[in-house]
Amino acid sequence: MTRQSFIAVAKSESIPERGLSCHLVGEIAVVICRIKDEYFALENRCSHALSTFDEGRIRGYRILCPMHGAAFDIRDGSAVSLPAKTAIRTFPVRVIDGMVEVGLPDIHGG
Repeated sequence: MTRQSFIAVAKSESIPERGLSCHLVGEIAVVICRIKDEYFALENRCSHALSTFDEGRIRGYRILCPMHGAAFDIRDGSAVSLPAKTAIRTFPVRVIDGMVEVGLPDIHGG
């Protein structure tokens, strides 16, 4: 089992409902989405044209790439519409004392 290192990223109330917030977590660009009281974290890079989701939109549980309209399921990163065919990475999220934390693989293994 891969160990996770959770990193505090943002206050939970700063992530807009049905919106997104982009952050650098460690060395990985991450987009955090919130729907109701659920938070999701995905790598901030479309697998189709490698653009970011900074100006993207949330529709249901899908994030739409602003460049060509590719859509991904924010729950598992799967590509759900063309032109994207490849999933993007997702990361575990937790909220502790009002802070959104994103889990990255522990590169130290310990």
